[in-house]
Amino acid sequence: MDLFADEKLKKHMSIIMRAIKPANPGDPGFAMTIGRPRHRLRVDPQRLPIPGIVRIVLELIGLQDLGQAEKLAWEYAFEVDGTSCSLAHQKFGLRLYVDSTVIASEDDAQALLDRITKALESAQRSLERRQLRDFADEQIRQGGLTIRNQYHRLRDIYEYFQEGASLAFAGQGRLSPELPDGGRRFNPRATEGFYNTVAMVSAYFSLLEHTLVLLLPFTGFDPSESALKDFIGERWGEKFRKIFTVDRDPSAKNNFDTLYRIAEEYRNTYGHGGFDKNGSTFLFHMEGVGALPAVLSNIRGNSYFSFVPVDADDFSRVKLAFDSIDEWLRKDVAPLAMKWVESGLDVYYDENFRDQASLAMESPEHFDRFIEYCSYLTDQAANMDW
Repeated sequence: MDLFADEKLKKHMSIIMRAIKPANPGDPGFAMTIGRPRHRLRVDPQRLPIPGIVRIVLELIGLQDLGQAEKLAWEYAFEVDGTSCSLAHQKFGLRLYVDSTVIASEDDAQALLDRITKALESAQRSLERRQLRDFADEQIRQGGLTIRNQYHRLRDIYEYFQEGASLAFAGQGRLSPELPDGGRRFNPRATEGFYNTVAMVSAYFSLLEHTLVLLLPFTGFDPSESALKDFIGERWGEKFRKIFTVDRDPSAKNNFDTLYRIAEEYRNTYGHGGFDKNGSTFLFHMEGVGALPAVLSNIRGNSYFSFVPVDADDFSRVKLAFDSIDEWLRKDVAPLAMKWVESGLDVYYDENFRDQASLAMESPEHFDRFIEYCSYLTDQAANMDW
């Protein structure tokens, strides 16, 4: 799909943006022109949150990009009712420049900004509805997308609750033995440790699922054979099985089984209203006896029949299991891919990136240089240091 070759779309955008006319040939714009009288106005990012879509609209109505410069990604010059203006994407967002020799009042310039923004909002909505949604779906199917790397944010959440559990079981938590309405809380140390352990487990599986998605382009993934969108929507176990050979690799099988047990005991139960698959929280009624647990004498190995479901030993066991799996990922099955993930760089799924990554993974040294180069490009783009 070539948006810029669609004459019908161009005409539609020109109607919506009819107040904007191309600038005179040779107009240098304002952002990088020293001494040109102008108002410099901030465009509300809540109204136009994606500069790239604004740029598409401006291109469709025939405006010309004046080019990049220091801290400037692009600038388009135009006229509105004979007033020279330009819209620029700079390091801290979109800025509208207005010729102050024609519009002297700041309030009048702000009114013009609002008028232009309303037109761009309308064009943005129409473009998304008519073209971009279908285009985006097609790009995702082909692997032409980027996924933001949130590895460190999710790991920080996991480590926050891990530290909370550790402090609680050590008697340094924040739960008071005294209840707000009087009375005393039973074993506040273990109770708070239990709360944090459950949250820690949930956070770890969130981190794990995100990591598995980020690892995908380093594992021979081909979007023509397996839809990325479907992979993202699968449960953690299915993701794990598709990346690691659980049926043939004993270490992968052992780690999968460990994760499965932890998920069943802590994550799935407390993530689904306190109910597990085995009916441990069900009590059946027997006349003359009372209520008996549905799992019968299997309660011996079940945490739901303890005063506090998780103790310090349980926490340590789970933490050590997670540490071991992290080590396995970093050192055994995905050392180079995990370097990329832990670098914080975003991950790309298009054929070009997958080919570059595959070549770089021929040696650790090549891969280090690949990360260094991509980090440089990322920093350059973020700071607009062209």
